[in-house]
Amino acid sequence: MAHSVQPNHKPHDQLRMEAPSQKVHSDKYVSAFTTGTATVDMTFRNPVLPKSADHFKVGIDELTVNLGNLSMLEYGVNDVLFRVLRRGNNLGQVDANFQMIDGPVGYENQWRDAFEFKIDRAYLTILEILERCTEVATAVGTYIREEGLVQPGGGALWTMPFAAGAGHFEHFRVSITANGQLRFSGNRLFWANFTIEIPHEKYRIIMFKDITKQYISLHSGSGNEVAQPYVDAGGLLTAAIYVGNWNVLGDPNQVDACEYVGSGNLLNTLDRRVTLEVGCSLPLKNSPLIDHGEEAPDFVIGRFMFHQPYSMKNSSLGHPIPEITVPHLGTLTVQGPRDRIVYHHLQPQQKIQVLRLKLWARVRTYNTVTRAWGMKTIVCPVDDMDYWHIRMHFVEK
Repeated sequence: MAHSVQPNHKPHDQLRMEAPSQKVHSDKYVSAFTTGTATVDMTFRNPVLPKSADHFKVGIDELTVNLGNLSMLEYGVNDVLFRVLRRGNNLGQVDANFQMIDGPVGYENQWRDAFEFKIDRAYLTILEILERCTEVATAVGTYIREEGLVQPGGGALWTMPFAAGAGHFEHFRVSITANGQLRFSGNRLFWANFTIEIPHEKYRIIMFKDITKQYISLHSGSGNEVAQPYVDAGGLLTAAIYVGNWNVLGDPNQVDACEYVGSGNLLNTLDRRVTLEVGCSLPLKNSPLIDHGEEAPDFVIGRFMFHQPYSMKNSSLGHPIPEITVPHLGTLTVQGPRDRIVYHHLQPQQKIQVLRLKLWARVRTYNTVTRAWGMKTIVCPVDDMDYWHIRMHFVEK
C-alpha cells in the first residue's frame, strides 16, 4: 500500500522572465567650454528641464580653470612693491626723490626701472615675486660693479665712493626666511649708499605690519636701524644727519653683514586672491544675479577657495635661503569627482532656454582712508589664451 502514502503532485507555476522596472532618470547635465572671456551665453532649442524649475535643484559637478591673468598682486594701478633709493645728496637733479640718476642717452630710466619692483604684470606665484626681487638685487650689484659709485664734480652723490671694477662682490640680496618673512641683506657698502622705500601702505602692513615704515635703512657701521634716513627740508629730500661713522667699509664680500627682516608672513598675506565664484542666470531661490539693476555676484551657484598650501624646505643643512614648492601651475580643477557638490533649489520657471554663466574672483582690498582691509568681487580677468570648463548637474527633487 505504498502508493497510498505518496503525495499528490501539484504543478508549480513557471518563473516569470520579466524585465525589472526601470526608474525614469530625469537628471540633466549642461557643459560649457569657454576661452578668452569670463562670460558664456547659451541658447537651447528645447527647454533644458522637462518640468518646472522648482522640481529641480542644481549644482556644479565639475569646474576646471586655466587662468594666466589672475594675479596675486593688484596691477594696472602703477603700484610699487619696493624700490632702492640713493642716500647721497641731490646735486640739484630733476629727480629730487633720491631715485637713481639718469642712465645712458636714450635709456634715461634704465637704472631707475631696474632698481624698482613695479607691479606692471600678473604675478601668479610667490616664486615669480621672489625672482623679481632677485632681479632687483642683481641690478644693484651689477651697477656697483660696472659703473661704480663715482663722485661727480661739485658734490657728494654717494656717501661712500667705490671704484668701478674694484671687486666682483654680491652687494645686495633679497630672500625669504623659513617663516615666510622678507629679508633684505647687504654689505656695509650697500647700506652706506642706498636705502629701501615701500611707498604704499598696504605693502608696509603686509611685509612689516607697520603702516608708518616707509623706509628701511641700516647704519653701515653698527647695523642699527635708521628710522628717518631722509628729512624734509625746503620741500626737497636731503640726507639725514646721523651721528656715527658711515665710512666703515668692512668686507664687501659679506653680503649679509647687515640684514633687515620683516615681521609679516608673505605666504599668508601677500596673495590677494580669495575665491573663484560662478554666477548664473538660473532662478535660484533668494539668489538674484541682478540686484537693483546692477549685475552682482553676491549669491552664486558655486564658490571655491583659491588656496595654495606652500611647502618649504632647506636644500642643505644650514642653507640660509629655503626652497619653496608651489603646489600647482597651469590647469586647476577646483571642483572634481571627489568633491562634494553643493546643490541650490530653483524657483518656478516653465522653460529655461537661455542660460548665462560668468566667472568671478573675490580679492582682498585695502582702503587708504579707513586703513582697513576688505574684500570685493571682480570679473575674473581672462586672457585670450585662458579657458575654463564647467559642467552643471540638474537633479529632480
